[in-house]
Amino acid sequence: MRSLAGAECDRSLKVPIAGPGVGRIVRCFKRRVRKEAGVRTPVSTIGDIFTRAHALYADRPAVRDDHHTLTYDALGREARRFANAIRISGVNSGARVLMIAPNSCDWVIADHGLTIGGYTRVGVLPRLHSAEVEQIADDIEPAMVIVDSQWLADNSDSWIPDSVKHVLICGDEKSLTGRHQGFTEFVSQGTDDELPSPDPQSTAWVMYTSGSTGKPKGVLASQYSVGAHVRNGLHEVEFKTTDVSLHTAPISHFSGTIHHNTVAVGGLNVLKPRFDAVSVLDAARAGEVTILPLVPTMITMLLDEMSDREKPTGKVGNVRMLPYSGSAIQPHRAAQAREYFGDVMHQFYGASESPLPISVLRPTDHADIVNSMGLSRLESAGRPADFVDVKILDDNGEEVPTGQRGEIAVRGDQVSPGYWRSPTSTAEVFVDGWLRSGDVGCIDEHGYLFIIDRRKDMIITGGFNVYPREVENVIVSLPGVHSVAVVGAPDRQWGEVITAVVVREPGGKIDETAVIAHCRRFLGGFKVPKRVSFVSELPTSGAGKVLKARIKADLWVGHQRLV
Repeated sequence: MRSLAGAECDRSLKVPIAGPGVGRIVRCFKRRVRKEAGVRTPVSTIGDIFTRAHALYADRPAVRDDHHTLTYDALGREARRFANAIRISGVNSGARVLMIAPNSCDWVIADHGLTIGGYTRVGVLPRLHSAEVEQIADDIEPAMVIVDSQWLADNSDSWIPDSVKHVLICGDEKSLTGRHQGFTEFVSQGTDDELPSPDPQSTAWVMYTSGSTGKPKGVLASQYSVGAHVRNGLHEVEFKTTDVSLHTAPISHFSGTIHHNTVAVGGLNVLKPRFDAVSVLDAARAGEVTILPLVPTMITMLLDEMSDREKPTGKVGNVRMLPYSGSAIQPHRAAQAREYFGDVMHQFYGASESPLPISVLRPTDHADIVNSMGLSRLESAGRPADFVDVKILDDNGEEVPTGQRGEIAVRGDQVSPGYWRSPTSTAEVFVDGWLRSGDVGCIDEHGYLFIIDRRKDMIITGGFNVYPREVENVIVSLPGVHSVAVVGAPDRQWGEVITAVVVREPGGKIDETAVIAHCRRFLGGFKVPKRVSFVSELPTSGAGKVLKARIKADLWVGHQRLV
């Protein structure tokens, strides 16, 4: 990769002011001027964004799942009833409510109700194991739990603290036992009274990500910071009232928050509980979808399905926007997707502590890259978004000269206020108004941000974050395991796959099957290793620290990136 450097955007003006790249250069220059002038579009809280949409787009369809469709008026009414029902039940504003459920209208009602009511939503991935959810529940101490009936049937409710007074069941509400109450019944107990606007600095969400010790860590998001996230997204990409967004990734996940942009303009969000390549393509070809948010793994699956059935035409139904994020995409896959879908690709880079977009690779960038710059530029994460500041720092916290690698630091209204009950981690990661992302990157002379590696060893598999320590803690508890190192290995479909390198105890007989089976008992499926290898010893430094970089280097031979 040539001259991966990042100067001020106006340095790009040294290239000829003509040709296909001039629009991009002028945009970049204007972006710098706008930042230096201090111009910012005002930020509404996420609660006010929801309330405005309920009123302004009352008769338009807001959300649809496999069973129901709600207009914005109906969504607002149900959300207010839910918020008021919580208040009537004796749960105070600001209390944490843990939610674990697949994409559904109930999920959106709860999301809107908690947000406009001033409560804190704690969204948990349904793919997590009950043991992992128990860790989160113990940490967050929820006042209320909302859980899907099927997830509960597959797991248990033993993780729910005794202090929780209300356990609401969505999905199948017919078979309720003990302290369980149907979500729909609970909502019906509330009134349709208007609610005061929440404090902009109050906590709207806590979203859990893996911590450096293997213990989940709660990332805070305020009413204001989530509103800024929506503002930034609307500024970077044109969302329309006529848009239909199809969501197959969990909207409880960070990448799923893009659906709030559709809400802000009165569009329709169509929710599916899981991704299926055939059904997604059928909906797209039928013209039912205009926006198709995906992670690279999903794009790969779609392309595999399409290449078996049809030749690329540069258009699929009415799809006009294909936003993707979550991990890197192979350059040839990005180019192939453009051949099939046309100039609709938007890549967003974001982080748990700073929701997308930190940077954007636009459709015009994809076109310019493919046509004139060479495929390697498709490995970039695009250029910094307008209302976000990005710089590259060395180990001493100083900005590096143009072209050098360092830690990516981010500043903007959308950045998290910190971590839940973790002042030490907050002080380490949020420094002088800047988020120290833990990602290693650089910026080239045209302003493109490249993510090279992760200082924190995080693995991204299929768009989901996995911290190796979590998996290592489980594997090392298996009798016969002496030590283990977990890393990400390159994979065509998943981006990275969880790979465990195990040292057996002397005389140990464990094999790959035993390790994987043990992990399945304690971890969500996406955290279970797909590959297990056995070695006599792990490479270590003189201080005895496992050298994961050396392990990864062997696995990533032939790849420029290590993530």
